[in-house]
This record gives sequence, C-alpha cells and structure tokens, in this order.
Amino acid sequence: MSIARLSETNKRSKPIPTISVQSLTGCAGELLVILENLQKMLPYVRIQSFPFAQSKNSDEPVDITFVEGSVSNPHDLEKLRAIRLRSKRVVAVGNCAVWGCVQKGACSRLAVEEMRNQVYGAESKIEVMPASRIEDHVQVDVKLSGCPIDSTQLLAVAASMLKDHLPYVTKKPVCLECKLRENPCILIEQDLPCLGPVTAAGCGALCPSVGAPCYGCWGPSEEAQMDAMANVLMEKGFSLKEILTRLQAFGAPPELFTRLNQLQDQADSN
Repeated sequence: MSIARLSETNKRSKPIPTISVQSLTGCAGELLVILENLQKMLPYVRIQSFPFAQSKNSDEPVDITFVEGSVSNPHDLEKLRAIRLRSKRVVAVGNCAVWGCVQKGACSRLAVEEMRNQVYGAESKIEVMPASRIEDHVQVDVKLSGCPIDSTQLLAVAASMLKDHLPYVTKKPVCLECKLRENPCILIEQDLPCLGPVTAAGCGALCPSVGAPCYGCWGPSEEAQMDAMANVLMEKGFSLKEILTRLQAFGAPPELFTRLNQLQDQADSN
C-alpha cells in the first residue's frame, strides 16, 4: 500500500472527537451561542450529550465538555464532579462558570439562605449553596468568559482544543479593544461609570462602541486594579456603595475588594 493511500486510510479510521455540552445554574445564554454555532463544529466533532438541544444523550466518556452555569446547589456539585470524571478536557463557558456571575455577586451581599427564604418562603427546604465558580470544585482546562460568550472566541477555542492545543484567551482590558476601534473614552470624556479598565476583553468593546459604559460582564481583566478604579469613580461623584455594587455584580473574586470593603465598613459605622 502506498504512503499516500495509507495516510488517507488513517485519516478515515481516526475517531471523530466527542463533545458534551452541560449546564449548571445559569441563564442558558452560553448554550444558545453554542447551539447557534453548532453547524460549524459538526463536521469535526460528534455530539455525545447536549440535553438543551437533543433528547438522546449519553454519559460515556468524552474528549471535551463545555460547562455553563455556577455551582449553586448540591445537585450542581454532584453533576459537575461526574462531568469531570468522564471528560478528558473541561471548558468553563460564560461568566457564571468562570466567575460565578450575578449569583455570586448577590451572595457577596446577602446570605444565600436569606435569598432562598425571600423567594420560596421561610418554610422552604430547597437546598442551596453560596454560588461559586466551577474551578473552585474541579480542575478546569480552559476558561472562556462572557455573558454570553462570544461566538468567534468559542470557535477559536474549539479549533485549538480539537488539535489538542490549549488555547490562549486574552485577559487584557476592554480599553484595548476600545483603542483598536478608536472609540472615544466614555469614562474620561462622558464621566460615565465605565468598567472597561478592569474588565477582560473579548466582547469587542460592544457597549462602549454604542455609547454605553462597560458594566463588567466579562469578568475582571488580568491584574485588575479595583482600588484605582474605585478612586476614579469616586472622583466623578459616585458613592462607594454604588461603586462596590457595580464592581461586584458579576462575581469578581472577593480578594480584589479587601480595602474597598474596609472603607465601606468604616463608612457604615460612622
């Protein structure tokens, strides 16, 4: 058999990579983005499980599992651990999975039991947990932020992983994308509470490009300077409480707010 023919035979016999798309506690925005782009991925992968999009699913081992949503109850945690065991690679997709998103942001201000009681009543026996990112519980191979994720980033990440390469996902701030698009600075020129300096790029500066301030839905950028961001916003007349609420809304890590929380505690005690 010729080398060319042997190569062609090997290509045909090579198994198609399998993927799974799973959801924990989230809004399913990431699932919709994946579903809308699934046709572009199908020639190269076999969908083994995608409960959001198909009725026939399998719990067999897979090459890549995309997981959206935060861990917000014991069922989420049990499901996530099972996903990790049967997946060669796990990709956290969306801000809920990567940072905890608005669920975690709310838990930074209220006890999770209090929120449950307000929604379901004091007699409720629904089990809840403080919302957390999936990385707090299992190993995550790739983190793809967004609320929801960007389709171009999704396809680039999928392509890299299908070649067995871990992709590079930028953590530079949204300000970089604004500069590339030659947007006027909303924070400086319009005095609006734009969080672009501390928010990870990836959205293409979607909000600032239409004159709206960035509100941080992609999660914090690399080495985000939250204290400096708060100082700038306070100089523009925004209260510390308002700033903290805005900065924490999408589940940024609590260690970024140590000094700001101390200042807020001092203000509350006076």
